Formats: sequence, C-alpha cells, structure tokens
Amino acid sequence: MKKIYTWVLMLSIVFGLTQCSKTSNEEDPTPAPGVTKTELLAGKSLKTWVMISSKIDGKEVFNQSLVCSRDDHTIYRTDKTYEVNEGETKCYSQDPQTYEKGTWSFNTDETELIINNEQRFKILELNNTTLRLSIKTLFGETIERTFKKI
Repeated sequence: MKKIYTWVLMLSIVFGLTQCSKTSNEEDPTPAPGVTKTELLAGKSLKTWVMISSKIDGKEVFNQSLVCSRDDHTIYRTDKTYEVNEGETKCYSQDPQTYEKGTWSFNTDETELIINNEQRFKILELNNTTLRLSIKTLFGETIERTFKKI
C-alpha cells in the first residue's frame, strides 16, 4: 500500500508540474488586432520609451555613451508631440529635465517615423514593448536604435 501511495504522489507531482505555465510580468509584445501604429508608439495618450541599444553599422555603441544619458527617455503623445527627458540621472545638475521637444508623424504607409518634419527613421520593429528604428547618416553610416517601453 505504501508503494502505491508513493507512486500516486509522484505521478501527481509530475503531472502537476507539467501543467504549470510560465508566467511573466512582461507585457505581451504582440499587438491586439486593430491596434494602430499611433497606439503602439504613443499608447492611449502617451507612452514612454528608453533606449537599450544603439548600433552604428551593426556595431553596438550604447555602452560607449555617457552613463548619465543611458536612462534618458522619450515620451510620444497621441497629439503627435514628443519630448526627450533626462531620466533620473542628469549629466549636469543645472540641465533642464526636458531637453528636446517637437512633433512626430508617420509617412503615408507608416513605415517611417518622421521627427520635426526633418529626420526620417525607418521603423524596423514596433510592438507593445519594443521600438526599433534606423537612419542613414550623411556619411553613409546606418544608425540603429532600440527602445523598450517603460
């Protein structure tokens, strides 16, 4: 009888463990059907993004930036305005918290993010949690930046 009890207990544990699903506090990056690119970028009223990667011609250079600038974040609003903020750590205490403001838009087919009617970033990825952009410089270099939603 003791062997049967042990066998049933072991089967219960194994079965119970196989039924567990991995849970995560992270938001599902897959957008729901019908969500617009504006909602993905700016949420229902605004969405905040922080850069996590910066590459020049495929070479990661983010860690070469000043530590105090790595927590800077960009806020996109549904009214087509944006601002760039210092984050928690400022490089110089006298610097303003918000150091850039402007407007944003998409091109007609929403494959480019246009900043202040001047800079045109190709949208490589845009979902609920990730924004990945690229731009070609005047020198022919390709800069790719990846942001995560905060």
